[in-house]
Amino acid sequence: MGVTDSSTPLRPTGQLPVSPATDPADAAGRDINITWWYTFLSIAGMSIFLLGVGAFVPISLITASDGPTWQIVVVLVLFTATCVTCVYASWLIRDGYGAGWPPPKVTAWLLAIPGLALVVTIFIPGATLYGATPLWVTLSILLALVPRSHRLWLVFIGLAAIALHGLLNPGTAEFIYGGGVVGISLLVLLTPTTFLVSGWLWHLITRLDGARTVNSQLAVARERLRFASDLHDIQGHHLQVIALKAELADRLLATQEPTHLRAAQESIAEVRALAEQAQSETRQLVRDLRVVSLPEELANAKDVLAAAGIDVDIQLDPKIEHRLTGDVTRLFGLAVREATTNILRHANATSVGIRCGVNGSLQLIITNDGVEAPDAVDTQGTGIAGLRTRFAAVNGNIMATRHDESFTFQATLPMPHKEQHA
Repeated sequence: MGVTDSSTPLRPTGQLPVSPATDPADAAGRDINITWWYTFLSIAGMSIFLLGVGAFVPISLITASDGPTWQIVVVLVLFTATCVTCVYASWLIRDGYGAGWPPPKVTAWLLAIPGLALVVTIFIPGATLYGATPLWVTLSILLALVPRSHRLWLVFIGLAAIALHGLLNPGTAEFIYGGGVVGISLLVLLTPTTFLVSGWLWHLITRLDGARTVNSQLAVARERLRFASDLHDIQGHHLQVIALKAELADRLLATQEPTHLRAAQESIAEVRALAEQAQSETRQLVRDLRVVSLPEELANAKDVLAAAGIDVDIQLDPKIEHRLTGDVTRLFGLAVREATTNILRHANATSVGIRCGVNGSLQLIITNDGVEAPDAVDTQGTGIAGLRTRFAAVNGNIMATRHDESFTFQATLPMPHKEQHA
């Protein structure tokens, strides 16, 4: 029994901690952020580079042909504006991969600016297909955002726009014979593939991180349920006994007989001792130091049931005594505690039999003649549900059977592995 510091109460907060994946100070969270920035800068940087190349060719041709300055300004404005929209569209991939089209107004701006650049460059001789670069780059980024069923249509629209630009531009034949079609083909093939794969990898990373977050929260939830079950085992049992002892003391005090007064004082002292024990065990539970053993719980059950006027017969098979170690004694002890509490709460028993032995498996059988209430058997109470979960974790089980004149509670655990293979 250790002494706890009252200035730092040990109690559950009832709140799940911040997910490690979303904590900026967490190493995994930093890795996720770094991965996103790498993905974003890769897509946005490649978009700007391709748009720069696409703008360089028309501007060079206008300059070489002594074309009007306003054409250069228009091309620069349109391609620069497309850079901005492509950077914005790249950012949307962070939370919107495959989630659907951006809002209508955003989509309109994303497509209108490169569409206008496509129309303007049609009338610049020699700018064949390069003028379609803004629209193709924009559509390539949108491929990572729109649903899968829309992606093929986007590709067809982009290819149709490139073909239309080539047909209408007067310098297409010269462009094709000059070998420029190879560069455009690589642009058409690699740009959407690169952007789509980059977005998919980022989406995969976020899903894996989300799964890790869920696992972390489930682990916390399981621990909270385990704590709640342990707390029920302690408080439910002790409070029931305290209520029984307090009621007995109250009845004894009402008689005003000297012998009964002494007995009432003893019951009150036991109530106080039980309250202190419950408080101590609760502290131990918080620090995970509480130990439950079958022999101790059998002795407690005999005392408590006897105090309630119930005859108790306990039979402990000598063959099982050397096997009462570790989880076996703890789980059977918890089972005795839960069964005793349920008998006091739900049954009107006059006799209880407790047998613990070996019959192909380790068995604990508790019977009483009080026949517990149906709702105590049929419903999944916190205590019974918690016991079933604990026993199932070690391949054991809990069974409760109600007969006409008796009720049987049976807990079973498998034989130790060494004995199973002996």
